[in-house]
Amino acid sequence: MAEKVRLGLIGCGAIAQEAHLPGFAVCQDVEVVAVCDTDQGRAQEAAERFRVPSVYTNHLELLADKSIHAVDICTPNYLHAPQTIDALRAGKHVLVEKPMATTREDAEAMLTVAGQTGLVLMVGFTHRFNRANRYLKKLVASGVIGEPVSMRVRMAHHGPYDSWSARSDWFFRHEMAGGGAVLDMGIHALDIMRFIVGEITEVKGMTAGKVHNIKDEDLAVVLTRFANGALGSIETGWHSHPGGFGGIEVYCTEGTAVNDFASGLKVWDLRGEMRIVRDDELEGDGGHAFEVRHFVECVKNGTAPEVDGTDGYKAIDLALQVYGR
Repeated sequence: MAEKVRLGLIGCGAIAQEAHLPGFAVCQDVEVVAVCDTDQGRAQEAAERFRVPSVYTNHLELLADKSIHAVDICTPNYLHAPQTIDALRAGKHVLVEKPMATTREDAEAMLTVAGQTGLVLMVGFTHRFNRANRYLKKLVASGVIGEPVSMRVRMAHHGPYDSWSARSDWFFRHEMAGGGAVLDMGIHALDIMRFIVGEITEVKGMTAGKVHNIKDEDLAVVLTRFANGALGSIETGWHSHPGGFGGIEVYCTEGTAVNDFASGLKVWDLRGEMRIVRDDELEGDGGHAFEVRHFVECVKNGTAPEVDGTDGYKAIDLALQVYGR
C-alpha cells in the first residue's frame, strides 16, 4: 500500500483520546478520517481535538465508508467481538483493545472471521511495546542470565476513575466489562508473562472485592506454571494507592532482571553486581505510539502483527481460568 492508511476509530473514551489518537497523530503513515461514539458529544470532542473530518454515532455507518482501510476499536469490552467481526466483514483491518472478547466463544469467532478474510487482527497489549519489557524479553531469550526459574508481575492502581480519566462507569458494570480488575489489568500481566518467558500451562487464582462497591473483583492474586517448569505470580487490582512496587521481576539461573515501573530496568549477575540499563540501549519510543505505529505498518506492508488474535485468545482463556470459567 503506497498511500497513507485511512483509519476510523470506534469508541472515543479515555483510552482513545489519551493514548491511541495521540499515537496516530505522530505516525506519518496514517490519516484518521473518522471517529465514532454513541455519545455524539464525545465523538465531536475527539474529532475537534484531533482534527478528524467525519463523525459517526453508529459504527456500521463508519464501516460503510469504502475508503477506510482499517479501524481501531476502543469501546467497552462487551462490544469488542461484535464490532471486530462487523469490521472484518466490511473489509477493514482491525486493532482492538484488550481483552479482545469476554468469552472464549466470541474470541474464537473473531479468529475464524479474521482467517476467512485474511485481514490484520491485532490486539492492544501495549505492555509488549514498553521499551524495557522488549529489552527484558530479548535478555531472557539470549540466555545471558540463564533459564527463567520464576517471574513476578505486579500491576495495580486505585481503579479507572481514581488513577486515570475513564469517561463512563462501564468498567464497574459486569454486563459491559465481563469481569473486574483481572480483565482490565491482570490480562496485561498474563500476556506479558507469555511474551517474556513463554507459554503458560497452568493458572490458578483468587479474587476479592475489598475497596470498591462493585459486583466484580478489585483485587486478584494469580499463580502460573510455564512450559519450561518455571513458576510465576501476579498481583493485580484496583486496590492500590501510590507507593510500593509496580513492575516485573524475572529470576533466572544466572542472574535477575527487574523492570521497576518507577525507577527503570536493572540486571544483576550471580556476584550480586547490578547494572542499570541505559536509555540508549532501549529500542523505539515505547507505549501506545509504538503500538499503533506497528499496527499501521502491518496494514501498509501486509505483514502479521507481533500480537495477533491468537495471542488475544490465549490471554482471555487464561484470564477466564482465573475466574474458574
